[in-house]
Amino acid sequence: MRYNSGVARAVFLWHLHQPEYRDPVTGQPLLPWVRLHATRAYTDMAAALERHEKVRAVVNWAPSLLLQLEAYAKGSSIDKDEAIARKPIDALAPADRAHVVKESFSVDWDLWVKPVPRYAELLAKRGADLRKIDLLEQQELFTDQDLLDLEVHFILAWMGFAVRREEPLVAELSEKERNFSENEKNELLDLSQKIAARVVPRWKKLAEAGRVEITCSPLYHPILPLLVDSDSARRAMPDATLPPRFHYPEDAREQVLRGLARAERDFGARPVGMWPSEGSVSPEVIDILAAAGVKWCATDQGNLERSELESKGDHYEPWLCGQLAILFRDRELSDAIGFRYARGEPQASAEDLLRRIAAAGKERTVTIALDGENPWEHYPQSGELFLEALYQKLGGSEVVCVLPREELAQRPPQKKIKLLHSGSWIDSNFRIWIGHPEDNQAWELLGQARAALARSDAPPEQKEKAYQAALVAEGSDWFWWYGDDFTTENAPEFDALFRRNVEQVFRHLGYTTPERLGRPIIAPHKDRTQAQAVTSPPRRLIHPLIDGFSHGYYEWSGAGFYRPGQKVSGSMYQGGGAFLELWFGFSLQELFLRLDPARGADLRGELRILVTRAGQQRALHMKVDPRDECPVLDAQGVKCGFGRCGAILELSLSLGALGLSPGDKVSMLVRLLRDEAEVDRLPRYGELELTVPDQSFEQAHWHV
Repeated sequence: MRYNSGVARAVFLWHLHQPEYRDPVTGQPLLPWVRLHATRAYTDMAAALERHEKVRAVVNWAPSLLLQLEAYAKGSSIDKDEAIARKPIDALAPADRAHVVKESFSVDWDLWVKPVPRYAELLAKRGADLRKIDLLEQQELFTDQDLLDLEVHFILAWMGFAVRREEPLVAELSEKERNFSENEKNELLDLSQKIAARVVPRWKKLAEAGRVEITCSPLYHPILPLLVDSDSARRAMPDATLPPRFHYPEDAREQVLRGLARAERDFGARPVGMWPSEGSVSPEVIDILAAAGVKWCATDQGNLERSELESKGDHYEPWLCGQLAILFRDRELSDAIGFRYARGEPQASAEDLLRRIAAAGKERTVTIALDGENPWEHYPQSGELFLEALYQKLGGSEVVCVLPREELAQRPPQKKIKLLHSGSWIDSNFRIWIGHPEDNQAWELLGQARAALARSDAPPEQKEKAYQAALVAEGSDWFWWYGDDFTTENAPEFDALFRRNVEQVFRHLGYTTPERLGRPIIAPHKDRTQAQAVTSPPRRLIHPLIDGFSHGYYEWSGAGFYRPGQKVSGSMYQGGGAFLELWFGFSLQELFLRLDPARGADLRGELRILVTRAGQQRALHMKVDPRDECPVLDAQGVKCGFGRCGAILELSLSLGALGLSPGDKVSMLVRLLRDEAEVDRLPRYGELELTVPDQSFEQAHWHV
C-alpha cells in the first residue's frame, strides 16, 4: 500500500503481554489475568480496528501470552479464581469464600463497581480497606446468594465493549444485576473460554487483510541486554551495585528465535518487526535481532538521544543501526494515551493527540508505542469512546497510519547510528530490573541455576526441560516487582513463581535444590499477612513427650512460638498453609519442634528443616508418616533426631548431632513439601533466630 505524501505519518504499536503465570509442576495459573484480559482488551482492540477500514496498527504479542491463551482456550489451563468459581457456592470452604470476597473487586471501582448498585452494595458489605478486615470473619456476613452475585459481577466487570455488544448473555446478565443462578455463572465462564478461543483468529484475519502488522517480543519477555551481559547495565548506571555477572548471549538468541517461531505458528507468517521486552536494546541485541531475520525494532526516544549518531536528527524518522531499522517511540504522546487521556473527554483527547502528531511536521513519522491492555481498565467503556474518536479521524488530511514493514520499504532510513545506547523505555537504563538488593538476589539465584545447566551432562530431554524453566525464570516481570519501584498485592505470588521456576532447573538436572530457593526474596512488608504474624522466644527448658499428641498446657509451657498471619491467598501453592502454629524449645541436649496443623490439613509429604550457624547450613529432612516414628536425617543420611505425626507433628533434634553448643546463635526455617511443591513454610519470611541455652537459661528468663 502506498501512502499519501505531504502528511504526518503515525505508527501505532499496541503491546499485548502477560508473564508466564502457570506453575511449572501443575501447569495451572496462579493468577487470572490472561483469562480476564481475553474478554476485554484482546477482543476490544481487534473489534475497534475492524470497524475502520483506513486504520492500520502494529500489534506486538508476547509469546508467553500466546502460549497461555491457547492453553486456556483448550480448557487445559484453569486459574485459581476460575477453579473456585466453578464450584457450587454451598461447596466452598471458608478460605475459598474469603478468597472470593477478597479478589472479586480487582477492578477499577469508580468505573465498574460503584455505578452498579448490587456490586456497590457488596463492596460496602465487605469494606474498602483490607488492612482493617478479617476476611475469614467477613465472609460469614455473605449469604450464598451474595457470593454468587459477587462472582458473576466480577466476571461481567471484565467484559469489554465488544463482548457486551456481541454477546446477548452478557447484556442479559448485566441487565438482571442480582439473584444470579449457578447455571448462569457457569454459562458466563464457558462463554469466556469461547471468546478467548476467538482472539488469535480474529487478529490473524486482520493481519491477512493487510490492516495489522503482527510483531512479537522474545519468548518469555526477558530484558535481552541483561541476558547478553548483566554488566552492560553499568553503561547507563556506572555506580550501580550489580550481582555476579550473568553472561548467556545464547539465551538471548534463543528467546528471540523461539518467540518468532511461536508468533509464526499462531499467525501463519514470521514477524519482521519486534518490540524488545520493555524496549530494552544494546548494540549486542541489535546484532542478535538482525541475525534472526528481524528487519526493524522499536524502542524509546531516550535511547536515541543518548546514542552516538553519524548525523543530526530526531525521533520523528527511522534510523539505521547496523543492518536493522529502529523506530523510536514518542514518550510524551505514548504516555498520554497510557496515563492521561483516560480521565479526559474522549473527543477532545483524540483531537489533542492528532494535533500533536501533525505538529511533528509533514513527511515525519511519529511512533506511538505502549501497553495495549492495561490502560483500558481505567477508560470509560473500556476505552471504546476514545478509540472510536481516534480511529474515525485517522486517515484524514493531516495524519495517516502506516505499517513499518511498508513504510520502511518505501522510505528506507537515511540516518545512521554509530553506537546505540544500552537502555530501556524507562529512564533509558535498566534500574527497574537490576541493582536493587532484591533484584540482585534473584539474578544470583538464576545465575547459579544457569551455571548448573551449563555444566550438566544430563540427557538431552532433561536438559531441554531445565532450559525451558530457565527461560521462563529469565522473564522481566519477576524483576519488575522486586525492588521498591512498583508494588502489587500479588508480590508473594510473583516471588514464589520465580523461585519455583529456578528450582525446576535443578530438579530436571537431578541436582539438589538450594535451600535458599525455599525462602522469599521480597521484603516481609510486601505481604500484608506478615504484619499479623506473632513470634515469642522460649522462656524455660522443656521436656515434652514426642508422640504426636498434646498432653496439656504445661507440656510445652515456656516454649517459643511463631503464629503466621491470616492467609486466604498468597505464595503457598496449596492454599492457606498447612500449619496454624510452630512451637520451639530446648532441653540442654535437644531442640524440640511442634507444628499444629490447620483443620483438615493434609500433612503428607516431607518436612525440611534448615538450621544455620555462623553462615554454615545444615539441611535436615523427615518423611511424615503417621504410622511410625520418623527419623530426621541430614543431607549425608546421618540421623539427627526423630519425629511423630498424630493430632500434631512433634520432633526432637539432638543438639550434639547438629554440632550445636550452649550459647550458639542459630537460625531455623521449617518447610513442608509434597511432590516437590511447597505446601507451607514457617516462618513465612526470613528465619527464626534462636540461642542454644546453657545452665543459666531458666534463671535468666525467670519471671512471676
